[in-house]
Amino acid sequence: MRQSEKFRRWGLDKAAFLLLFVLGLILAKLMISFRSDFKLSEPVSLKGTGLEVSVPAGDNWKWISNGFKYENNEFTLACLMQISSDSAITLQWRYFLLPSEKTASQRFQAEALAVQGTVELTESEKFGDLEFDYAKIDSEKITLFCGTTTLPDGRILTLELGHKGRGIELAEKIFKSLLASAKYNKDNPLAKGTEFLKNFKSSYPAMLPQNGYRSYYRIKDTHGSTIGFMTDSIGYSADSNENSAIFSAGLLFSSFGFSAYAEQSIFYSNVSLSKFDWTTKQGNLLTNKELPTYIQLSDGNLTVQRQNIVGKVTFTDTMLPETFFDLAVAAFLKSNLDTVMFDVILSDGRIAPAIISRINVPQNSVLPAQSAAGVEIFGTSAMSRKMFFDGENKLLSAEVQGSSAYRFDRTTRADILADFPQWLDKIQQIEQYELKKKK
Repeated sequence: MRQSEKFRRWGLDKAAFLLLFVLGLILAKLMISFRSDFKLSEPVSLKGTGLEVSVPAGDNWKWISNGFKYENNEFTLACLMQISSDSAITLQWRYFLLPSEKTASQRFQAEALAVQGTVELTESEKFGDLEFDYAKIDSEKITLFCGTTTLPDGRILTLELGHKGRGIELAEKIFKSLLASAKYNKDNPLAKGTEFLKNFKSSYPAMLPQNGYRSYYRIKDTHGSTIGFMTDSIGYSADSNENSAIFSAGLLFSSFGFSAYAEQSIFYSNVSLSKFDWTTKQGNLLTNKELPTYIQLSDGNLTVQRQNIVGKVTFTDTMLPETFFDLAVAAFLKSNLDTVMFDVILSDGRIAPAIISRINVPQNSVLPAQSAAGVEIFGTSAMSRKMFFDGENKLLSAEVQGSSAYRFDRTTRADILADFPQWLDKIQQIEQYELKKKK
């Protein structure tokens, strides 16, 4: 082959390689552009709170959770986009029930420490309706954008966006667009619930009979078979020396299939519910294991001790011990409110936000119910209740839907002991506690 022919072919091969390289770059750029185009979703509401936010919309974005998910005292909404094999964007909205003990700057430093990075910049700026503090954090593995604001009701909202690989300009654009999407409506069930609890805590003793009251309930499964019982009581000990107290005791037993569960609860509080001691013993009867939980409120701090693990959180105006939940729902039904939201402290120390609304009493109901409420409780597994009350604002019956379905029907002490005579000693212990506190 002549030398000129070799050079000509070598030039063509080189040109073809260069052309393929350029086409590859163009295709890669088009792919990234296609994947990185974004628009915002319709507002996603956090039910009951007055808050709504958006996330990026489109087939390229994968939602990690279907709407806001509640766990460990916070609601989260998250999604991600895989731009290429080595480029991705992840983001997460977080709504905290509990106030933060750290400033925004301290939280940014903690985020940087967690990824072994540094805070490159911090700013404070108004986006849409809300003022956010935000920061950019760089590390070898990831770039983080973090924004945080304290909502008018005192709760904290944050947005965390993580980026790796190409497309940093896109990540920052998405971050700021999302901050601007956050909106807060002050007229919401949580705000109404906070005001409702304030009034309830100052007036509920008037709802109690002079000698308090005790209730017994039969627990039935969806087939109408009796699977357990519950007894609870609440009393009021008035003292002229301003040492008035509220005390309560309860006992629950249920057997679902191969699982048998029992719980005994003792509660003692001042009348304002600003200081209390609460002891609960929960047991799995099949394994003969008993797990005590100690909950104490003092000086505005809620301390929970369980299995030698002690946790402490700030007690807020939105919180109410589960002991008073039925009484609070009865008070709500006497009010002129349609829907409220507040946080229930459960007997195991968890905090569960609850939305309470009025519902109609079924026309074909055989119960002498005068009013009814629907309750949605957030937790590791969402739960809903329909609660029916008589003319004296005492709970008649409740239908529960969650990981399992069952109902409570009010009955008598004699009926409970006829079905569960082996529980006589425990029931008497509860009654003796009540008599002792009344003296």
